[in-house]
Amino acid sequence: MDARASPNVTGRRTRNLIRILTGAALCTALVACTLAPVPEDLPAIACRQAGIYRLEIALLVFYSSLLLITPAFSGLVRGRLPTEISVRGARFMEETDQRENLNEAAIEKMEKTINWFASELGNAEREVRRLKEKVGDST
Repeated sequence: MDARASPNVTGRRTRNLIRILTGAALCTALVACTLAPVPEDLPAIACRQAGIYRLEIALLVFYSSLLLITPAFSGLVRGRLPTEISVRGARFMEETDQRENLNEAAIEKMEKTINWFASELGNAEREVRRLKEKVGDST
C-alpha cells in the first residue's frame, strides 16, 4: 500500500480486501458443498439427510476458512499475529490491552463512586447523630 495514502483510503482498501477474501471463502464453501461426495451411511449429526450434510460441509469450510484467513491477513497486511485463536475468532494483543485499559478505567470509576457513597454515608450518620442530640435536648 502507498505510504502516502490517507488513512481513509488505506482503510477502504483494507475493507475491500476483507470483502474479497470473505467472498472467496464463501465461494469455496459453496463449491465444496456441491462437490463433496455424500456417503451412503450419513452421520447422525446430519439427521440422515443429504441436504443437511452438504450444509454442514459448507459451514465447516466457510468458518474454517475465516479462522485461517483472519490471522493470515493480519500477519501479512498489518504485520501482527493473533495471541489466541478460538471458536470466537482471533484475538490480538491490542484488543487485550484495550480491554485491560477499559477495565482499569471502570475500576477507578467504581472506586470513586464507592468513596463518594462512603463520604455521603458519613455525612448522613453525622446528621442523624446531630438530630438525635437535638431531639434529646428538647425532652
